[in-house]
Amino acid sequence: MLKNLLLDLGQRLRRPKSGGESRSTDPIESWRDEFSRADGPRRQTLGLQLDDWIAAHPDRKQGWTLRGDWRLKLGDLPGAEQDFRRALLLDPLSPSAQEGIGLTLLQAGRLEEAYLHLESAHKLQPMNAEVLTHWGLVALEMGNLGDAHAKFERAVERDVRNPYAWHNLGLVALKQGRTADGIEHLRRAIELKPDHGLAHSNIALAYRDADRLDDALAAARRATELKADNARVWVVLGDLLTDAGELGEAEQSLQLASRLAPMSEGAWIALGKLYAASDRPADGLQAYRQALELVPNSAEAELGLGQLELLQRHFDTGWDLYEARKRTLARPVRSFPFIEWQGEDLTGRTLLVHAEQGLGDLILFSSCLPEVIERAGHVVVETYPRLASLFARSFPGATVIGRDTRDSSLDWLHGLPPVDRQIAIGSLPKLLRRDAASFPAHVGYLKADTVAVARARQRLAELGPGPKLGIAWRGGLVRSAGVQRSVSLGDLLAALKPLGVHLVSLQYGQVTENVEAASRACGVTLTHWPELLDNQDDAAALTCALDGVLTVCQTQAHLTGALGRPGCVLVPACPNWRYGTTANHTPWYPSLHLVRQGELDDWSDALQRACEWAAQTLPP
Repeated sequence: MLKNLLLDLGQRLRRPKSGGESRSTDPIESWRDEFSRADGPRRQTLGLQLDDWIAAHPDRKQGWTLRGDWRLKLGDLPGAEQDFRRALLLDPLSPSAQEGIGLTLLQAGRLEEAYLHLESAHKLQPMNAEVLTHWGLVALEMGNLGDAHAKFERAVERDVRNPYAWHNLGLVALKQGRTADGIEHLRRAIELKPDHGLAHSNIALAYRDADRLDDALAAARRATELKADNARVWVVLGDLLTDAGELGEAEQSLQLASRLAPMSEGAWIALGKLYAASDRPADGLQAYRQALELVPNSAEAELGLGQLELLQRHFDTGWDLYEARKRTLARPVRSFPFIEWQGEDLTGRTLLVHAEQGLGDLILFSSCLPEVIERAGHVVVETYPRLASLFARSFPGATVIGRDTRDSSLDWLHGLPPVDRQIAIGSLPKLLRRDAASFPAHVGYLKADTVAVARARQRLAELGPGPKLGIAWRGGLVRSAGVQRSVSLGDLLAALKPLGVHLVSLQYGQVTENVEAASRACGVTLTHWPELLDNQDDAAALTCALDGVLTVCQTQAHLTGALGRPGCVLVPACPNWRYGTTANHTPWYPSLHLVRQGELDDWSDALQRACEWAAQTLPP
């Protein structure tokens, strides 16, 4: 509940009464201010004093509302709800009581009721930015991003210096995939309230999404300085340290988080990820199971558990748990208004297979498409524009549509046969790859454009005689273990230099300066044609024209294997589920040879074995 959301109830306790409720000469306001600053013993004393005051003034709503605030702050949700309802009995038009019960119901997960009470508070105080901010939080938790965004924007209009409104506006932007806007809004919140610990923690997550690991770590460390007693900020820091490969410090942070909040699923989920990255799968399984004991339906815990099962090639149980990815907060799978295919007969029926996850996964899961095309009357394959022409050529029995999957419209289905069943492409293995024997021994299921391959061969021939080896050295983003999956280009070039072969870059992204600098430093010519890497069709043609490929775990590994081309993949010591744990091959791609890193942060031995593969595989 309320993952990654700000619900800083301290602001409610500290704020003065606004229009519509008179300020009392009773000690209520002094208690309100003192409680937010008091330590545990003093708070207990204040609580007893307030109990006595309420007993002497049972008809005064201020006492009930204040005690509701205090109980809410301390996590006593039933007690807080009882007090706020007593205040509402005394005055149904009390905006503080309406807001208080709305916040209580929000924390209790009773979202529809919370929404109505905060709507009432807003009607009573339409210019109150805090009420709008809290009302927007309910909409955000309900998944109504547009509604939440509108409420937070209105809160900012009413109080441009409200850090909480800016903070939550940033959270909506992040959930909508607008990382740059999210960072700017969170920066604004921090400018207005430099000690806003949760804003520092959330901007750390935004920096990670922007692949700015150093900035992310700095922000996460600042959050722990400001809110050292908050388990969540330690979880964020520990998770980022795991991404950075700082596994010892990550474990310290996450163990502290689990001590601060032993009933928090988030700490256990992050520990599961850490143990998986530390080659401690048994500990990882235990951590995820602990999270599931706390929250039986935790999508993140089920997904982590499933990925560990798949890593160990327990396909029968792993794929079932992998379905939890559809419910995760980070990248939920879209829903379609059609019946989901569960493996039943598709004769005469149209099946929609829709895209999800990244390019590499889409290529991986597309290995199942030939089988469903054989079974169905018709198959419509939704894919990303960069893969559309490659998929259309490779799966001529299907209708392939390349589109921006962020567009929720179904207009693109007009003119096609009516859809009878649908399935996310990542769910196909659950039905078709239940054991190792169900993986086909293919020689490549993707087909490059023969004309483009001929052009690429001509360009390669102009480099001179000798074998042509394609290389890729950087994989993934910070949040997908990009640090652990990547190898230094300088180290890679130095290892390959004695082979005396022509090296061609297959690395996507802005790497021209990296290529030039490393080439000069190593005295090796690395040919880089970025225009051939802009889309997967041209990249596929270049891959087929090369004599072999040496790559880290990234899209190029999937493309090489799916084309059936000879390739060697540098696999980190703690790989993700796609590569297994021990074998030098993967059932997904028979043409790939896996070379595994022996120790974390040390690629030297793996590079030597990769060079041996190249010497044996490339033509003389």
